[in-house]
Amino acid sequence: MRSSGLLVAAVTALCSAAAESSSSRSQHRLFSTAFGYPGVNSTYDYVVVGGGTAGLTLARRLAAHASVAIIEAGGFYEVETGNASVVPLLSLTGLAFLDPAETFLPQPLADWSLVTEPVVGAAGRRIHYAQGKTLGGSSAINTMSYIRSTRGAYERWAEIVGDDSYEWDAMLPFLKRSVHLTPPDLAKRNSTAAPVVYDRSAFDPAGGPMQVSWNNWVDPTLAWMAKAVGQAGLPLSDEGFVSGSLVGQGAWVPSTIDPERATRSSAETSFLREAIEETNLIVYTHTLAKNILFDTASLPKATGVSVNTAGLDYTILARKEVVVSAGVFHSPQLLLVSGVGPVSTLQSLSIPVVADLPGVGQNLWDPIQIFVSYQADTTSGQVLTADPATAPRYLEQYFTDASGPYSSAAGFLAAERVPPSYRSGLRSETLAKLSSWPEDVPELEYITGSFVGPNLTTIATVAVVMPLPFSRGSVTISSRDAADPPVIDLGWFADDADLELALAGLKRLRNDIWNTPVARQHRVGKELLPSPGVQTDKQMREYIRQNASPIWHACSTCAMGKAEDVEEGKAVVDSHGRVFGVDGLRVVDASAFPFSMPGHPQSAVYALAEKIAEDIMKSA
Repeated sequence: MRSSGLLVAAVTALCSAAAESSSSRSQHRLFSTAFGYPGVNSTYDYVVVGGGTAGLTLARRLAAHASVAIIEAGGFYEVETGNASVVPLLSLTGLAFLDPAETFLPQPLADWSLVTEPVVGAAGRRIHYAQGKTLGGSSAINTMSYIRSTRGAYERWAEIVGDDSYEWDAMLPFLKRSVHLTPPDLAKRNSTAAPVVYDRSAFDPAGGPMQVSWNNWVDPTLAWMAKAVGQAGLPLSDEGFVSGSLVGQGAWVPSTIDPERATRSSAETSFLREAIEETNLIVYTHTLAKNILFDTASLPKATGVSVNTAGLDYTILARKEVVVSAGVFHSPQLLLVSGVGPVSTLQSLSIPVVADLPGVGQNLWDPIQIFVSYQADTTSGQVLTADPATAPRYLEQYFTDASGPYSSAAGFLAAERVPPSYRSGLRSETLAKLSSWPEDVPELEYITGSFVGPNLTTIATVAVVMPLPFSRGSVTISSRDAADPPVIDLGWFADDADLELALAGLKRLRNDIWNTPVARQHRVGKELLPSPGVQTDKQMREYIRQNASPIWHACSTCAMGKAEDVEEGKAVVDSHGRVFGVDGLRVVDASAFPFSMPGHPQSAVYALAEKIAEDIMKSA
């Protein structure tokens, strides 16, 4: 027993020494020294809860100047989901838990297995909402498209939070800071049907550790589908979707893929691996944050986090700050179980009130998508790799050249305002809501996809996405135990404007995009979804309610705003991510977005983490 105690003490001392002194950092630090010892109380300058997209980015930046610990409920996805998270094509086919059905196939080592309350506006369905429970968070399970939002959207962000540093020109350096861009490999893409055009000035030649590149292979089905979108009035952008412009155009978008190996580039493979090599960052894996600890002698101050690893309870204290980066559902949950939130909720569960913040868990924005699909006469990457006769050849191509179907995921997107022919059918109330947004903010987005059908046929699909929903959901808790899942109400179609937009988008897909000459040339047989039997507005609305699905972009449950917005429940954190009413506590992830950013959110999450990290270092 004595020798065991001495060993624990020695290990603890070594970890503490590494965390204490940045001057002792080695550029060749042993990977094995980066992990905390479970069950042993420790103290760091900063404690970051959540090793996901935002958490790892922010922690890596802070660790260059201070001692930092990351608390992550999962482990390494390369171990726990294997190739399914690493190989680009398998992100579409191998992650079975990316299924919104209540009957999804669970993967408890990488996903939180969250299932929502019945969605009243969506035929009472309960939705499985995938969220990365792993180092890298949802950057480890997403489809890797890298798109930036619009100038007008960032201007609106700045206006809502009262801080001009969120305008496009001020945010662009942070958008650039995270990523290293590699131009497309045209020889490997081997397609004149998928031209890549982008604004080189939108990237920093040095950039950050996260790799951004274009797929090393072009799916032939997506190639003609992109042409169909163009024939419907959305031509290719002349600068790509990285320079603050999205509306009225399409683009072959880059992905967070390391082009040299054609593997997923996540916050874990980039920011965490770099931090382990270059700083004394300490990571606690498979560790649940149970609640935030506070000193309530005067203004409540966050002092650390109570955690549990495999049944061991212990504390990780913070000399300076606790940063919550646990995601759109778990960040508000952690605040609530810790006594920060609506006082009525806290009192109903006998949770001592640390700060009455009505907005915690409110204001949930969740974009949704609807699909239209046909069988196609072209092949696809999924078909080629599912066919036993061709799969070995393409697997060999991937291993030897980092190209071919396995190297590719997604690829083409487009965005627009609702066209005049459909806009004229919208109610005046809906038009008024749309007019409140800047003109460069898209109201509809289109995502092309191809899948395996019966007998190795190709199913071609275009999804229409409503990126700015007017319905609001919420997140709350049913117990004071963070191990119990949060209670999620997505609120889909609570506002009739969303159903109107979904109907307009569905008609746009069926009447225009799928009716272009190139689409008619390549589609085979009758419409598969919704099907020829769905024709009237009433039938289409029912199809939408029965089949709407998430695009996994929920946000804003700890919304950023001004101090005067707190009482009305519209703001939880200020423009520096600091939680109102307490000291030493921030929230930095998509839950802090003031609204749903059009374009896919991962670029904005990385940029927000970069920005808040700089804020923290400047104020330290």
